[in-house]
Amino acid sequence: MPNPYILRAVSEAWTKESSANKRVLDLSCGGGATAQMLNDRGFRTVATEYHCPPFLGDSIQRVGGVNLNESLPFKDECADGVNLVEAIEHVEHQAQLIREMARVVKTNGMIVISTPNVLNVFSRLRFLFTGFLRGRVRPLHYSFTPAMAHNIYLIHFYELYYLLFHAGFELEELRKTQVKFASRFFVPFVYPMMWICSLFAVIQPEKDPIQRKINWRILGYLLHPALLLSDNIVVKARKKGPSKETR
Repeated sequence: MPNPYILRAVSEAWTKESSANKRVLDLSCGGGATAQMLNDRGFRTVATEYHCPPFLGDSIQRVGGVNLNESLPFKDECADGVNLVEAIEHVEHQAQLIREMARVVKTNGMIVISTPNVLNVFSRLRFLFTGFLRGRVRPLHYSFTPAMAHNIYLIHFYELYYLLFHAGFELEELRKTQVKFASRFFVPFVYPMMWICSLFAVIQPEKDPIQRKINWRILGYLLHPALLLSDNIVVKARKKGPSKETR
């Protein structure tokens, strides 16, 4: 059973998209809670897993043997949406996976991705003093190989935003999940310095006006409450049409 805070945030991200005529792929569905949630919202749900997805009722199609490091076994533009919950941090070839998600989702289709938030305030302070981030707070046990290791490929929000941008997605919203006391406690103390340091590091050195505009947008996200406070983030993005202007 996934974290209830994550499940709720992901469910809310899909709320406005619900339709019995829409097909959604739930990649690496785990125990099936997310696939069941999508099915309950009226989507034609396809649940995938590396081995075999659990039986979740006759209305949910199951596809086993899906390795997210390889090409997805689906046709181009076959789905109205793709759901990826707490999985991308386990995937070695993340750029390829995002491109594959763009390939299988229709124009104006939506994807929802959740992952540990390495940018919350407490995670940043943890890294300062220990060198480890939220989601990987101590060295991995070396009995696990990179193919099996837990959260070995943690992804920074900026990196995810970059991959989505170049795969043709437009970010629509960020959602927070669980907010713990430590992050709430430290934000008032560090936020002013974070803003000033970010201004001089991210905005001031950039001379290209187009890139500077993008940097302002990224800075806005980096100082968003979901990124500053939440243990995990939920990113909702939509595949742009060919005639839509680049952001």
